[in-house]
Amino acid sequence: MLQSVEVPDEELLARSMAGQLADRLPPGSRVSPWRRGADYAALLVEVDGERRFVLRVPLREIAPSAYDGTVDFGAVLEREALVHGILADAGVPTASLRGWRRAHGEDAHSWMLLDFVANDEVTELGDARLHRLGEVLRLIHGIPVPASLRARLGAECAPEAMIERIAVRVGALAERVPVRGHRALVEAATAVIKERSAGVPLRLLHMDLRPENLCFRGDDLVAVIDLSNCTMGDPAAELGRMRAYGLLGAPLLDGYGSPGADVPGEATVAAYAADTFALLGLLGTDEFADQALVDRGTAGLEWCEKVLCG
Repeated sequence: MLQSVEVPDEELLARSMAGQLADRLPPGSRVSPWRRGADYAALLVEVDGERRFVLRVPLREIAPSAYDGTVDFGAVLEREALVHGILADAGVPTASLRGWRRAHGEDAHSWMLLDFVANDEVTELGDARLHRLGEVLRLIHGIPVPASLRARLGAECAPEAMIERIAVRVGALAERVPVRGHRALVEAATAVIKERSAGVPLRLLHMDLRPENLCFRGDDLVAVIDLSNCTMGDPAAELGRMRAYGLLGAPLLDGYGSPGADVPGEATVAAYAADTFALLGLLGTDEFADQALVDRGTAGLEWCEKVLCG
């Protein structure tokens, strides 16, 4: 049975992965800690001081959440590998995928090996970069995903799924900290999403296009990384997330817009943004003990409530 593997130390993880992948990595590879997020460690693989790769490893194979259920990161990584192929075939810039595998045994880790993408490591996006991001986002949303692959991608951002998730996340945050008008907010968001849902086809979404997951060289977006949140859903759900990230303004929308483009109104954006604002608050209360995240989440929900409820 798959076990949850806690990762107490990144140096130990690097040594463990070097042993686990000894027959897969190029001869002379050196594996070392590089970066660590909430769910994944990114290890740097260097070969002869010249070639570099990134090894993504889940920090836990199975992670329970008080507000999102249980997450199987091996399954998430498997879906991520599928999306890599879809995006590459559509011309979306990504890091080349060299290999991946789910965990197989108590002491093994799921992993994904990617090309290292040299970039400017930006933390803020100016207008030109936001415009380019909008263009790439439109490209992603326009990909025709074959019916044979849709089931494997899931539909975690379909309207009905988002309605349920917003209720769960906003309610969970309201149990931890005061959230003004949270019940009315959920009711209003539900009504807006239901009204929109009838005529909206599900599209491929990325759902985590923060600056940390964007590789720019100058104003050229050379790679979109971290595809772990990719799924099928209403494109407005992604625009709501971009609003919560503080990126949804005229430059991005100018890049995203095209003749016949479906750019939703403020109420739809606010309805979907409630999901991400609640998530930010919950990350602050449950994961990082970060009051700034909590404040950002609750302030965002107050904006959503003002837009939706008046």
